[in-house]
Amino acid sequence: MAGDAALQRRTGVWWDLNTCPVPDGFDPRRVRGCIESAVHKQMGHRSKVVIYAMGNLEYISSDLLEEIAYSGIVLVHAPCGGNDFRKLLGEWSQLNPSSPAYTVMLISCNYTMVDPYLFRPTRFTAFCVYPKDSRPVTLDQQPVAQKVFVGEFVWETLLNDNITCEMMTVNEDEPLCICDICDDTFEICAEFITHLKSEEHIKELSDIVPRDSWYGKPMHFAMFAIIPATTIITCSSITKVKIIIARRIWLRKWLKKRIARAGREIHK
Repeated sequence: MAGDAALQRRTGVWWDLNTCPVPDGFDPRRVRGCIESAVHKQMGHRSKVVIYAMGNLEYISSDLLEEIAYSGIVLVHAPCGGNDFRKLLGEWSQLNPSSPAYTVMLISCNYTMVDPYLFRPTRFTAFCVYPKDSRPVTLDQQPVAQKVFVGEFVWETLLNDNITCEMMTVNEDEPLCICDICDDTFEICAEFITHLKSEEHIKELSDIVPRDSWYGKPMHFAMFAIIPATTIITCSSITKVKIIIARRIWLRKWLKKRIARAGREIHK
């Protein structure tokens, strides 16, 4: 049937939770239906829609994450912005290489993600969604003839215009939650949230910190960070603070080992 053929076309939606949060007063359980409805309107037919809510999820409330996850949206802890998005987009496009075309919707105002160069060498039909009054400057830096986004939308307007629509019932074999730092997947959201606070996760984070080639110690180490009260803490700055904390934990353990080793040598 024609409808079955249409459902074979894949649509991937990447929703950046850090720059496009759920608006105040909006039910997060309705976000999935609104996004699917907007995609359907633009394409003119139904398709398989997989929505990934990504970003630095460590500082988003557990209740909100659970509501998003149990609505059928995949959570992805990927705090490195454009670098993570580039990798995830490439992996997603390999899931069904025989598909004649893909549709991608990017919901973000992070300029490292809203980068036309990420889409030019692909066969994607791409749409961009961003918050009111926060249109990414990267959309204006390309000549009109070379623009790759076939449509642009305001995040709040997209939600309000599609709030009465029902969710599509298309089953997907996607894991519920993904930690891109640790390369782990979780089917239970509570376990995923616990993982983000675990020592294992912090260790993985510290392991990606650049290290001195001679001694293996973290480079550019800072014992503490002073953030003025007037500083606006962005996703990027929070991630940096988290990395500083991870470095501090690693150095503390490293010093303990050196002290213990020195003590054993003294008593020999």
